[in-house]
Amino acid sequence: MERNEVFYDWLRAKFFDTGDNDDRVKQLSAAVTDLVAVLKASPAEVRCYTLAALDANIPTDNPRIVATYELLKKHWSSVEGKYPEAPRGILRGIILSALYQLGMESDKLCRIIYYTASGYAQFVHFGSEQPIIDRILQEFGRDVENEATKEWALAKAPAAPSFAQFKSKSLELGSIEVDPTELEATLKIAIGLNENNYASYSQNQQQNLIWGSHFASKASEGIASLIKESAQELGDSISVESLENEINSFFEGVNKSLSAAFKESFQSLLAIEQRSKLLWWKETLYSTTLRKGYREIDAAVLPVVMAIDLAKLLPEVTPVSVDYLLTDTYRAIQSAAPASQTLPELLAPFEDDAHQQLLAPHLATMTDCGTRTTLTAFLAQVIQGQKALKKLTAATGLRAEVQASPEQLAVLVLHDLLTERLIQESNAA
Repeated sequence: MERNEVFYDWLRAKFFDTGDNDDRVKQLSAAVTDLVAVLKASPAEVRCYTLAALDANIPTDNPRIVATYELLKKHWSSVEGKYPEAPRGILRGIILSALYQLGMESDKLCRIIYYTASGYAQFVHFGSEQPIIDRILQEFGRDVENEATKEWALAKAPAAPSFAQFKSKSLELGSIEVDPTELEATLKIAIGLNENNYASYSQNQQQNLIWGSHFASKASEGIASLIKESAQELGDSISVESLENEINSFFEGVNKSLSAAFKESFQSLLAIEQRSKLLWWKETLYSTTLRKGYREIDAAVLPVVMAIDLAKLLPEVTPVSVDYLLTDTYRAIQSAAPASQTLPELLAPFEDDAHQQLLAPHLATMTDCGTRTTLTAFLAQVIQGQKALKKLTAATGLRAEVQASPEQLAVLVLHDLLTERLIQESNAA
């Protein structure tokens, strides 16, 4: 297993408050291992734990903080004596370390963590924790991009299948051998010699004719019999099963080669199809969700509508270039670049009844993390009439004075929708 750099970053920064106690480090590491096992068994919880770990002001009664504290108590029995209240900094370090390990081991969980963390981190400054958070974002962002680049790559040339030369490895044939002793005995019989090697034929011409016919008949019969026996032995030496195995093994290699070639070609076709869909979306500027052109839709809700449309077109693995496609398309529709606003100002139009009726069927309530949720999940609750905008900070941990642009909102909603899809797939698995 790779070294957990986030754990040691947190340790070196003295956020774990262990002093020189090596036993304490082992206890914390054991808690990280336990949490990794818990999250592997419940992938849908990964987003919720990510949100809890990133918030330096997360309430200590948050369910994920409480659950992590219980894991720590199993290894550090006296922790409650040292910390009357749950040690938020230590517990967040345990969660971040567990998330880092999960992201290194699983591509899908890496995407969930990255999309969730990048959406939150763009609105927050982490102070002395910033280098550690940056490590997670940079490494996971690189891994997500590399995976997407590979999935979306076009083959440089048509894949040509290659076949191994057919060679028999285990098939062995017997040899045909005629027993000379038996052949000699048969020929003696054919020429009329008895067992004492005395000739039984006469010098008489008539007798010679009879002898010749007798020799030809007996010699042919003897030679044919010996060859037949030898051929039968050769046939018995050939294993039908061995021959079938050799042929099946050869064609299995042919099948693998063809499958690999077809897979590479098919992947290229899928990549071409995805690119074509995105270019068509960019050119038409049409919302398949609302069945309207983007220029007909209120600019205040347009970023969310575009994100919803684009999420429907995208596969599970998506390169970062799609984010730029979204923002560039939005700017192409707006005659002037919209100014940044505070989050309450940016989200205020979604409390309008008309906008809620328009979007409610298309932005359903997302997987709930309870007391801490994503901005998109909170926005969906506002649109569904389940929460008021004034609950923004309590629900998301984001301060009301945070500035954001419509393009940022569009990309954040897109990432959250892609994450929601991954979570739903994990729940269905």
